[in-house]
Amino acid sequence: MNRSFKPSKSGKITPEQHTRVREQLTNILKQLAAGQGTKVAPAITALIKKYPMLAEVNHTAAGFYDQTNAPDKALYYATRAAELEPNEPQYLSALGTLLVQSNQSQQAIEHLEHALLIDPDHAQAMGAIGIAYLETGRIADARTILTRSIERHPDDHEPIMNLALLESDIANAGKAIELMRTALTRFPDNPILHDSLAMFSCYDDQLTPQEVFTIHQDFGRCVQSKVRPPRLYPNTPDPDKRIRIGFISPDFKTHSIAYFIEPLFEHLHRDHFELFVYSTTTHADTMTARIKSHADRWRDCTQGIAATHKQIVNDRLDILVELTGHFASNQLPLMAAKPAPISISMIGYANTTGLKSITARIVDHITDPEPEADDLATEQLIRVEGCFLCYRPPTGLPELIINPDRPFTFGSFNDLRKMSPSTLRTWADILKANPESKILLKTARLGEPEVCADILARFATLDIDPSRIELLGRTPTTQGHLALYNRIDCALDTFPYTGTTTTCEALTMGVPTITLLGRSHAGRVSASLLETIGRRDLVAEHRQAYIELATQHAQLGLRTIDARVKLKDQLANSPLVDEQSYTRKIEAAYRSLWRSWCQTQETK
Repeated sequence: MNRSFKPSKSGKITPEQHTRVREQLTNILKQLAAGQGTKVAPAITALIKKYPMLAEVNHTAAGFYDQTNAPDKALYYATRAAELEPNEPQYLSALGTLLVQSNQSQQAIEHLEHALLIDPDHAQAMGAIGIAYLETGRIADARTILTRSIERHPDDHEPIMNLALLESDIANAGKAIELMRTALTRFPDNPILHDSLAMFSCYDDQLTPQEVFTIHQDFGRCVQSKVRPPRLYPNTPDPDKRIRIGFISPDFKTHSIAYFIEPLFEHLHRDHFELFVYSTTTHADTMTARIKSHADRWRDCTQGIAATHKQIVNDRLDILVELTGHFASNQLPLMAAKPAPISISMIGYANTTGLKSITARIVDHITDPEPEADDLATEQLIRVEGCFLCYRPPTGLPELIINPDRPFTFGSFNDLRKMSPSTLRTWADILKANPESKILLKTARLGEPEVCADILARFATLDIDPSRIELLGRTPTTQGHLALYNRIDCALDTFPYTGTTTTCEALTMGVPTITLLGRSHAGRVSASLLETIGRRDLVAEHRQAYIELATQHAQLGLRTIDARVKLKDQLANSPLVDEQSYTRKIEAAYRSLWRSWCQTQETK
């Protein structure tokens, strides 16, 4: 907090009054640090009303509103603080951090660079600008500042984690894992580091499934050592009762998770289930409204894990389902505390959570074959018949168009972090085997020149001319995104982490996806999707078979409209889009888990 006293900007305030204000702010900051934001609301409101021209009051108000999930107000007061004292690096850094959090990274950079001119080693400014550079495609600048931050602030784990995130985002999972392991030697009990390492491990093509499982187990032990799940629950153990089931996620918005969960919500038998939905994000859009319309009880849970835990306990859920796994803004620490008798992980994460407190994970016989997969999961694996997912194709699809004047084109619209070194080597071998072909890669990061240059350089080391590679970034609309499949004849899946939504979208547009059958769930999802629509012929058992399959498709030439329509029809008539049947299967799994819990209560 800035200690200068500027009565001209503070209104009519004496030094003694200023001292008392600072004492009040110190107490408020202590309460905020203890997670007691709601208790200080009257005090901070009174101070803002009485001293609107004190920068430190505005700064503290920004922190209060940030913690209590009122981002617009937080940003307003942070802006006020920085305007009142424009050369205070703490206020500039706070403003920059909030701008980054609100997806305004370009605007954030100006304030953060100013803060670093005043204090070159300001920890918050260095960390925030590293993320801002990353978000705006300035990869080299981000790597430089985060590396410097690690050197200058060795007791802070955040710059290490952010540098690992950078490396993962640009398909350097191995480097990300190396960074996280180094960090964990210094901070062995930090659950955030364990959480991030678990996520990164799913993308590394050098780790064995057992090594990935061990990493997830380490996360589970770390988190569960900090909580105590209840021994008893007040729920009535009636096996045939109407089950209170809750779903928790930050992704009840325009997001792939929402598209996969909406069919289940829409068709859930309301005589048998009461649906609670716990949204942990402040972001809302038209998809949020659709999801909300299906809920019997909608809960906005933006006050932190403790408040969300209390809400779930008060709702007396029978089953709590998490949809995020180790991805951003997950609720795994809450799941470790097990606020409901039965907890389930499904849809969102392609691996075990590592938590023994989670009762079960919904999978299928292809993604998790018996018995080997059972030894790589902390949860009980519930294998549903067919695919563990149900896909609802988007409406208003673009027209199918073929341009006969282009070369045969392979493509992948998967996230860049999935494009492992072994994936790129295999794609290079396919291009060499088919010298007249090209490849089109599209993902958000490929809208950034530095990232594109890096990918082209990697292909160059594999003897592939850059002229054979087209790189595209994000498109503004879903229709525009899907229309690009008209330029692809054969989609190439990634490994060891395959596509899910991307595979479904390719099939929706009549483009076959060739996939390599992996050794764990993350590497077998596309195989499950293809098996479910009757296209097992697109699943390769080993790398050479993957190359040969791709070559066979290239030899057939440009994919015809008729061939595309036939594949679209296979999807449309398959169990993968049978929402009613899928919902009944999932309901049966929920009911079976509930009855098993009721039986355990009878023996107590």
